[in-house]
Amino acid sequence: MQTSAGGSAGGINKDDIILNVADDIQNKTLPDVYDEYNIRKSFDVPTPTQIVLLQELERYNKLIKRMAGSIKELKRALNGEIGMSADLDNLGKSFFNGIIPPMWTKLAP
Repeated sequence: MQTSAGGSAGGINKDDIILNVADDIQNKTLPDVYDEYNIRKSFDVPTPTQIVLLQELERYNKLIKRMAGSIKELKRALNGEIGMSADLDNLGKSFFNGIIPPMWTKLAP
């Protein structure tokens, strides 16, 4: 019997696939957080629409920070620097299976 880390010679293992997906997300699709403070200051008296915008920016920034932090932790766990938690394991499984991680969908709009 082989473990999930085992594979054919010259093949790519599960951890490498997860790291590749994490690198792709981190380097290609993860935007910078928005500067909520300066955006808030640019409004003298915010309209209801601007208040909703500020609330959505706050939620979006939380999601971006969570994504960046969890990817960083996952990479450290795969390198053996920290222990693998259940959340990080689920994140890795989601990357491997090509689905959105549950820890991110909780914060997603």
